[in-house]
Amino acid sequence: MMSLEIWLRNGWLKAEETTIPEIQKLFQVVDRELSDARAQNLSPDGKFQHAYVAALQLCMIALRASGYKIPKGSLHHKRGIESLRLTLGKNWSDVTDYLEVCSRHRGQAVYESVGVVSAEDATDLLSTALKLRSDVIKWLTENHAALVPSDLMPNE
Repeated sequence: MMSLEIWLRNGWLKAEETTIPEIQKLFQVVDRELSDARAQNLSPDGKFQHAYVAALQLCMIALRASGYKIPKGSLHHKRGIESLRLTLGKNWSDVTDYLEVCSRHRGQAVYESVGVVSAEDATDLLSTALKLRSDVIKWLTENHAALVPSDLMPNE
């Protein structure tokens, strides 16, 4: 059974504490990307790419809140996505698998071809990213409350 500790021993991660300002900045990136994904007259490929970046950053937020970072050049996207099932839990395996497929499509759309994804694909990924944002905030609140930026705290 894989764990973040095994990943650390394998050299796939490095332990590094995080701060509220770092988490806040990552959420700002997420929110910018989600906003950009909703822009009018954006191609499905463009919408998909912005939604993908938001989802990837959400995976990274959970990893950073857990006290780990992926070293540059160490399969950053792949490990970031795979870490979701180790941070949020096994119940995110289906989403992790889906995001891994999206990563491959994103690579094709960015580097190889136009029209790789449909408008429906882009909308589905945006919906997944929006749900993931909500769930990451809930997870942070329950597991790492000290790292939740005040502007993301649920109203009491």
